[in-house]
Amino acid sequence: MKLEFILAEEDFLLSQAALLEQVSNLQPLLDSNYIRDVPEHATKLQRLSQIHIKEQDQTEAQSLEVKKLFEEYNKMMFLLSKQFTQWDETLRKLEETKGIRPLE
Repeated sequence: MKLEFILAEEDFLLSQAALLEQVSNLQPLLDSNYIRDVPEHATKLQRLSQIHIKEQDQTEAQSLEVKKLFEEYNKMMFLLSKQFTQWDETLRKLEETKGIRPLE
């Protein structure tokens, strides 16, 4: 019975043995300084992530401020343009009444 069970699982056992051999061959890489230093790098990465999030928030706030300033600028330019148009119309009427400019 045990022999039949082992023979039934032969393919699985062979694949697991191959994977185990592959891990065994890669063991020097797993023991390398790069893998051992992962916790230190994770701490640095966490700190950098926090800085990145903070800078994203600052960028968003700055973008909103710039948008607000552009809206104010556009509003001011519109009002100035309107004012200059009114002054131009007033000046044209005055010039026409004084005879400086011909009637249109």
